Amino acid sequence: MSAMDIIDETTQTAPIVSTAQSSSGLSIAVHPLVLLNISDHYTRTKLQNPTAIESGRMYGALLASQSGRDVDIINSFELPLSFEQDSNTVLDKSFLLYKLEQLKQVFPHLDFMGWYTLGAEPSEADLKLHEQFLQVSESALFLQMDPRALQPAGAAKEFPVNIYESVIDIVDGHTRLVFIKSAYKVETGEAECIAVDHVAKPSSSSADTGLGNTLIAHLTTQRNAIAMLNSRIQLLHQYLQDAQSGAIPIDHDIIRQISSICGRSPVLEKTAFEEQFTTEYNDVLLVAYLASITKGLNTVNDLIDKFNLVNGGHGAPNSKPVSLSKKGRVSNVWC
Repeated sequence: MSAMDIIDETTQTAPIVSTAQSSSGLSIAVHPLVLLNISDHYTRTKLQNPTAIESGRMYGALLASQSGRDVDIINSFELPLSFEQDSNTVLDKSFLLYKLEQLKQVFPHLDFMGWYTLGAEPSEADLKLHEQFLQVSESALFLQMDPRALQPAGAAKEFPVNIYESVIDIVDGHTRLVFIKSAYKVETGEAECIAVDHVAKPSSSSADTGLGNTLIAHLTTQRNAIAMLNSRIQLLHQYLQDAQSGAIPIDHDIIRQISSICGRSPVLEKTAFEEQFTTEYNDVLLVAYLASITKGLNTVNDLIDKFNLVNGGHGAPNSKPVSLSKKGRVSNVWC
């Protein structure tokens, strides 16, 4: 049994985060790609598995390059949800090592440097899981993002990310693993600045800023039109419900106008709509494929013309260069 495994009832009430200052001297820098990956992981998990977000069960690994005491957290990848065994979270170590071996072939300068999860403060479960990550890397860091930190309106917009180091502390005569909060900075490269600026444009695109492109403006217009139509349909539906229940007096003139609107609106039949949609969708794909084929043939013809221009007079005496007829077909080949 190791020293980290000696945890009795007296240490269960001990603080998980130490108030001591970090003495490691690490200079930690987080790149925007890591923050975007974590945000994307949180958004997809929240839509697909909301219970995992509520319980904080969202994990991932951090990849970084280290030069001396400077640590640059550059990339990250997701880890599968761990299963519970005796109320403890168990790390899928085989998957982590297999993934690291694959990434090492593509990014040889990146090493495993820690893991991330959700939450406002580290918990006892995070501490036990961190002990398992220490078996992979003795200097593993712990990054925790709190997506609810920016939700209250008017709240101070502090960055909802904290990074912790782990140290062995003595509590009531027993050794215990505790977290120490570390300072960090957000560092971006030139390519990352361009990518972040491109990602930020759709959210800030408007007629005043002029940052959105044509596609974003078109999709925004369609979304606003659908939202307006939905709100008006809900208004008419609520009026009919209130009139039927007697909450408001019945106005036959308004009811006739609503009936006229419903009569003029096209009836959407599911079968007919799917057939028409499939036909139009196939037509669009066919036009796209034909355009790609035409472009490819045009490129091949240009290549043949350039080949004839460069090598037309350097072949063997009995050789004939490749030439094109008026219809763009190959008329001669090399002998």
